[in-house]
This record gives sequence, structure tokens and C-alpha cells, in this order.
Amino acid sequence: MSVFEPRTFSTDWEVMVIDRMDRWLDTAKCDALAGALRSELDLPVHADWDAVEFGLGVNRSLEEFWRRVCRATDRAAEVVHELDCDLFPTGAHPVGEQFLASHVHVGSIHDEAEGIHIENQVLRYVPAFAALAANSPFSHYRRGAMKSYRVQHLAHGCTEPSSVREPERCQSTWGGDAAPKIYGVPTMEVRIIDGASSRRLLAEMATFIAAFLHHQGDRVTRTRPTCAQYREAMTNRWLAARDGMQATFRWDGRPRPVVEMLDEMLDACRDALARLGAKRGDLWLIGQMIRKRICQADFAAELGTRYADPHLLLCAYSKMVRHWAVFDGWAGKARALEPVPPPDQEAILAEHLAYVGEGTHAYRVREAMYYPAPATDRLIEQMVGRGWVTREVTASRGTLLHRVP
Repeated sequence: MSVFEPRTFSTDWEVMVIDRMDRWLDTAKCDALAGALRSELDLPVHADWDAVEFGLGVNRSLEEFWRRVCRATDRAAEVVHELDCDLFPTGAHPVGEQFLASHVHVGSIHDEAEGIHIENQVLRYVPAFAALAANSPFSHYRRGAMKSYRVQHLAHGCTEPSSVREPERCQSTWGGDAAPKIYGVPTMEVRIIDGASSRRLLAEMATFIAAFLHHQGDRVTRTRPTCAQYREAMTNRWLAARDGMQATFRWDGRPRPVVEMLDEMLDACRDALARLGAKRGDLWLIGQMIRKRICQADFAAELGTRYADPHLLLCAYSKMVRHWAVFDGWAGKARALEPVPPPDQEAILAEHLAYVGEGTHAYRVREAMYYPAPATDRLIEQMVGRGWVTREVTASRGTLLHRVP
């Protein structure tokens, strides 16, 4: 018997609203807009900081979700157009600090202990969802290093790597990449998902994620990742943020392309997809992305090659994605990309070393891949042992690292 009953899903999709000068609406104006839409659409639409958060109700099928997301966004686009504004669906603002998400809620689950077991069970798979959803290759004037700056920078604390938890010895959490959220609505919430620019992709991803979690709920194993598997999961999370669908993960010590992993996950949850009124062929956009190793960030990055000025990029980008299906059309014509080889231990060490400057707090090195403290400490020992950094222990500031020229 599944721990999910009835089988439902939804999303909290954060979409920015910008005016004709490409300035984003503040929270008060977004709240007023959300209130008008909430009354008219009878959906839980709210303001979340400087964005409108489309809660799309309780859904039981791909078709039901698709109808709702089209109705909600079509009407929202009409309303904001009357205000001389546009919706800007993306994962991050190219020049601002805002990150935006498409949180997926998977229900209905009423047993938090079982939810924690599923959280542990899917922890290793969650980075694959991040690769599929990657859509923030620009953020606060940054570009080029990541396909999801949002995931790499933890969305300013709004999505964080999950810990391995034991129901009898843990508290409820908020903000994890994927975790039960029984205290709010009876769902598992997957927060790692970047804000979508394509509403079709959002519908397919939400259905796929729901089906995969329902599938896991049919066979709760109560197993937990080993220390080595957890480190691999954190490495894979970083690879998803950096390489998107071109990523090659590590899985039990072996290279595993993320597209092959997603392909196997889709096959595994075939029966659960059917329970949501869908089959693999209905997820045609995800199928194209798997075959070509592409994601929304690749579309945006290609656009970015035409606009060196970040403000011109913002103007062009926002005017394209407001039409909802521009990525869908691009994906059909895009060339396939090559896989990126996985990093070896030297590359992982170098990535951590890159965070060290003059007087860098040792704790900041963990921001590279969010390894647990002992794993990061071992990397720091290697840096010190090789003479790359020196270590200073202070009473007032803790342990500081200094890069050796």
C-alpha cells in the first residue's frame, strides 16, 4: 500500500512581474495582483517577496494541471498587460538578486515518519531533478559558471541540501531540497526546482516528480545513503547546477550521465504515471531534453551570447519568455549537446581551493559542494599539506585560511 493516498500534486510557481522599464514590482503590488487573481481563479495565488506565486490547487492528473496552469497564466498575463507590465517566468533575475522557484508538492501523505524515510530514499535522485529544471544561468550580473546559480547558492537559504534523517531523532525542517511538509499541507515538497519559463515543461516536471515520489512511496525501504553515497549526492548536486543535462554524475563510484538516470527514473515510475493519467509519450518535452542533453538554461545562455550588456539581455530575455512556449520551440530545433565528463578528486579539490583567498573563514570552503564538515576538513588538510594554503586559528574569528601565492 502506498503512503500517498489520494495521489495528488501541485506547484508553487514563482513568477516575477516587470514593468516596461524592466523594473520588478515590489511585494505590495504583487500582493494586490495576487489577491485579484486569487478571487477570480479560485486558486491559492499569493505574493512571495517580489513575485507572484501561483499555487495551482490539488491536481490528480497531468491534464487537470495543464488546464489550470494555462487558465491561470493566460488570465494573469491579461491582467498585468492592463497595468502595462509583463510576467517574467525564469529561475533568476539577470541583474537583480532574486531567485525564483517551481516548488512541487506531492500528496497526499499524512505520516511524517514515512515521509522522512522517503526523503532519505530519494536524496540521491533529487540532483537529477535539479539538472532537468536548471534555468538560472544569469544572476546578479554573473554568467557562465553555472546553469543554476539558484541551486548553487541555495536560493538565499530557500532550498538547502537534505540531511540523512532518522524519524525518532530529528525535528521537522523547512527549506530542504525535498522533504515532507506535513505541518502545512499533507505533501512532500521538492524545492530544488528552478522557476520554469515554459509552462508545458512545468506541467511535465510536476507530473514526473509526483509519479516518481508516488513510485517510491509504493516501496518504502527505510534505507539511508552511506557516507560515500551522501558525498556523491552533494557532488552531483553541484554538477547539476554547473552542467545541467550535460552532467555526468557519480553513482557508487561509477560515472552515470544524468540523462540516462532520468530515462531510468521515467521507466521505473511508468505505472505511477499512468495513475496520473499520463504515459512517457505525454512528457514529450522532457523526452527531447533527455535525447539532446539540453535544459532551459541552455536556451537562455544561447540568447546571452547575443547580448553582452546584462540590461539588454534582461530586456530581450523577458520579452521572449513571456510567450510561454519559446523554449518548447527552441528545444525542437536545438542541436544535441555533449556530456561533460565527471570531475576527478583533483578537480574536486581545486573547486574547493577556489573558495580560499586571504583570511577566508574555513567554513566558507563548504560552500563549494556543501560536503559535511569531516569531508571538507579532509580537503582542507590536503590543501595545507600540499602547501597551497596556510591555516590560522584565532580566538575571535575561528579558523582562517590564507592562499599561498
